[in-house]
Amino acid sequence: MTTPSRVRGWGRRLAAAGLVAALGLGYAIPASADQLDDRKQQLTTQLGDANDALGESSKALEDALAKLKASQGELAAAQAALAATQDKVSAAKAEDARLAGELRSSQAALDEATGAVEAGHLAIDAQRSTIGEIARDQVQQQHNLMGVAVLVQQGSVAGLQTRIQLSTTMMETSSAQLERLNQLQAQLEAAEAAQAAATAKVAADRAAAAQVVVSLNALMATQTDQQSALAAAVQKNQSAQAAAQSEVAQDTKAYQDLSSERDKVNADIAARDEAARKAAEAQAEADRKAREAAAAQAAAAAAAAAKSNSSGGSGATATAGSKSSSSSATSSNRVSSAGLASPIPGAPITSPYGMRVHPITGVYKLHDGTDFGAGCGTPIRAAAAGRVTQRYYNAGYGNRLFLDHGSLGGARTVTSYNHLSSYAVSVGQWVNQGQVIGYVGATGYATGCHLHFMVWRNGQMVNPATVL
Repeated sequence: MTTPSRVRGWGRRLAAAGLVAALGLGYAIPASADQLDDRKQQLTTQLGDANDALGESSKALEDALAKLKASQGELAAAQAALAATQDKVSAAKAEDARLAGELRSSQAALDEATGAVEAGHLAIDAQRSTIGEIARDQVQQQHNLMGVAVLVQQGSVAGLQTRIQLSTTMMETSSAQLERLNQLQAQLEAAEAAQAAATAKVAADRAAAAQVVVSLNALMATQTDQQSALAAAVQKNQSAQAAAQSEVAQDTKAYQDLSSERDKVNADIAARDEAARKAAEAQAEADRKAREAAAAQAAAAAAAAAKSNSSGGSGATATAGSKSSSSSATSSNRVSSAGLASPIPGAPITSPYGMRVHPITGVYKLHDGTDFGAGCGTPIRAAAAGRVTQRYYNAGYGNRLFLDHGSLGGARTVTSYNHLSSYAVSVGQWVNQGQVIGYVGATGYATGCHLHFMVWRNGQMVNPATVL
């Protein structure tokens, strides 16, 4: 069953896959500075997700390897069981062969006993025939002895002796044949007993052989099942390992691709900041020279006017007084050690910089600025003097405006003003600290009128509260 964490992992992998596909179309530097910063923040989030996905797939690979290792242990036990079964199969086959040999021997003995019985029957039949003939001769001889009296009366003693001798010989012959018959009968009975024993032995051998065949078939079926189960277990664990390795490879590639793009974006941001720094330095130098020239010109004009008439001096004094008053109004706003003042003096902070659940998307993420609560149309002032580098509309931030302040408090500083209803300055324009640059609105992803104020120091986003 797929767990929620694995579902989230797959979601991140799909998102990473979409990024990889986009990277495959070629990397293009965003047209504006804020797009680079947005992309960097997006990549940071995606890298975190990709790292989580890589951790999950790596854990899945560890689990798969552990299962494979366990199955290899089970494999050894299964192989031992299979070897034992194979030994039993071999023993059963040997027993089957032995019993087959005994069965053949028993069958041969049975055939021999059967032949002996048949021969005994034939011998007895022949002996009985012989005895029958002798019996007939004896009957005939008894009939001939009836003439003995006549012979005696006739005085032929020699003839009588001959006949008596013949009768005695026939009786002896008859007794011998009867004895022979008795012997043959005993032999026949012994042969029949041997035949019965051989028949019983053959039946027993056949039954034993049949039982061995049943056992052999069962063992071979067990062997087949063990081999199939073993192959299936190994295949399953190998497939799980391969799948986990594939996921790790995909997540690793996605993470590497994201890291590569992040490095490109960082390089582009660094190049942009360096170019802006040089441009700001050049502009600052030009402004300094222009101010010096203007000051020199004003001083010369003032001196000339003072010489010409006193009214011109009074006008200059009034002008200077006006400038001093303006400077005092600006300096009345508190300025931090980093050189930044609140963009809406006196406005409350409604949402600080830090992690939170986005009120519109519902996603727990970094709130990358400080929100000042103020009504729509409230003037927004430059936190410090600087040049307007960007102003445009973004789906999330609404109307945005960027100021490059150059070096403030030892760090290159850029500020951003978001969700504006309208602008009061143009790109490329130099503005002074406290000058109105736009007006509070609720454009983009906003639940109400407010200013979303952001600060970068040396190219790194910082918490505005730490520098105001």
